[in-house]
Amino acid sequence: MMQTNHEYRGYVFTIRYQPAEPVFTVDYPDFPEIITSGTTLPEAFAHACEALDLHLESLQKLRITIPEPKYRLLVETR
Repeated sequence: MMQTNHEYRGYVFTIRYQPAEPVFTVDYPDFPEIITSGTTLPEAFAHACEALDLHLESLQKLRITIPEPKYRLLVETR
């Protein structure tokens, strides 16, 4: 399994790839209700950004407070 972590609009998300299922799946730890995927890494990244935008827009329209991000992406240098 391959896994990469990314950040969009301050929220961290993970893209996972499993060779047995040739698809890249995305999850946001701050928003477990967001579910998306892609057949390539760039497509999964684009879908992740679009899914978060739509989710935040829905929360705003419903007048639900948008939570602050709980997670941060840390970068190590050697």
